[in-house]
Amino acid sequence: MARTARRLTLVRRAFRPSSADLGRRVVDGAAFTFLGIAFRIAVTLGSMAILARLLTPADFGHIAMATVITELAALFANFGFGSILIQRPRIARIQIDTMFWAACALGALLTAAVFLLSFQAGALFNDPQVGELLRVLCLSFLLEELSVVPRSLLARLLMFRMDFAVQALMLLCRAGVAVLMALTGWGVWSLVGGALAGLLVQSLAYLLLAGYCPRLRFSRAFLASTWRVNSGYFGNGILFYVNANFDLFLVGRLLGAVSLGYYQNARSLTDEVRTRMAIPLQRVLFPAFSAVQDDLPRFQAGILRSGRLLALAVIPVGFGIAAVAEELVPILYGPQWLAMIPILQIIAASSGIRAATTIGTPIYNATNRLGLAFRLYLLSTLIFTGSLYLGSHWGGTGVAWAVLATTPVSVVFLRVALGLVRLDTRAEWRMLGVPTLAALLMLLAIGVVRPLLAGVVDAPLFRLALLVLFGVAVYVSAVLIMARSYLDDLRALLRNIGRRRG
Repeated sequence: MARTARRLTLVRRAFRPSSADLGRRVVDGAAFTFLGIAFRIAVTLGSMAILARLLTPADFGHIAMATVITELAALFANFGFGSILIQRPRIARIQIDTMFWAACALGALLTAAVFLLSFQAGALFNDPQVGELLRVLCLSFLLEELSVVPRSLLARLLMFRMDFAVQALMLLCRAGVAVLMALTGWGVWSLVGGALAGLLVQSLAYLLLAGYCPRLRFSRAFLASTWRVNSGYFGNGILFYVNANFDLFLVGRLLGAVSLGYYQNARSLTDEVRTRMAIPLQRVLFPAFSAVQDDLPRFQAGILRSGRLLALAVIPVGFGIAAVAEELVPILYGPQWLAMIPILQIIAASSGIRAATTIGTPIYNATNRLGLAFRLYLLSTLIFTGSLYLGSHWGGTGVAWAVLATTPVSVVFLRVALGLVRLDTRAEWRMLGVPTLAALLMLLAIGVVRPLLAGVVDAPLFRLALLVLFGVAVYVSAVLIMARSYLDDLRALLRNIGRRRG
């Protein structure tokens, strides 16, 4: 009975969450988000170092072809259901149940649609194995939808400690199953098994921790009232999907599974900066920004500090990966992956800046300007896909150059978002300027030092460690010289975390 009462209380608390002690709860959420990011990167890179030696580039290419379609689940299958539950000041139990059943219905529909499309996917990529993979991977849509509502309730209450626990469990399960299957000779199916096992564990864990048991109730009126907002999220999801997968489609369709394996792994490593580091932080910022959207000075201060800290953390990672790609790839993936080095260097150079500009998304969401975001995203998608198609004439490297060339579009997207809260171009420069200049200086400095180390340090891992430490020293020194305010923000964050732990 006590456990049931606690669970019901958690759901009821989500009806109208309190904004008391919001700052400390945001700090706590940010701390667990960054801890989760570090854990995710460690598990992902560790498992990849093993799987890259057990599987072939073609195996990764085949799974990348299949996920061009199945990534729909992760990118826009929730149709905005979870975000609506977070953004609204008040919600009722029947609204929560309505969102759950609507999400499940959408998941079932997408599962069926992908299953049917799988019979044509082989012709689309000129590879029959893609269809076989899709007929199993289509289940990821339904599994993903089961966690939309309970995860949104935890985010609405800023309960990111629980979210960290679930994500850690999911990552360990996914990596463990994939490695075990690869060791026993399952080949590309080890990647499929790992993905589905992780999603299943994630869904069950969210439902249990949130204490949410859906009731057989459904409000058509509420669902109809959210249609416009749902359509905005759905439209942005489609565009996000195109941006995230059009390059994979082009490389897979035109160049084949092996080339796509090189390109996909290069992009996957840099996506750790944008998708794994920056986008999870949006889950902290979105409910926090929504809670203070009527307090403009507080809203602006939160955006500026969050933007500076995000840029300080992610921009040097992108440029750093580009700087040490020659040492990183053979150590992490093995000598059979050397062809991905130039692709990785080009894509990584843009990934940090793109990651820093993702703070614009929670601004559009919190201010409920999804229509404007959709129009801007549509324009940027047209530019992006056109550039990718042009670059594909020069192979995987040409596609990578196209990704780099379109980076300024994301900077413009952020500038428009800042204008919604009366912040100007100088505010954007205060976020991105110093970290970008310091990271460029780090990139150049590592390029100068590398030849000097080549004749002195023979061990590749030791040489990589020295270059990373040197790069960090250069970056931190440059930031200190140009603008100490960034480090002041970091010290303030650490002090807040310390008080929260105390």
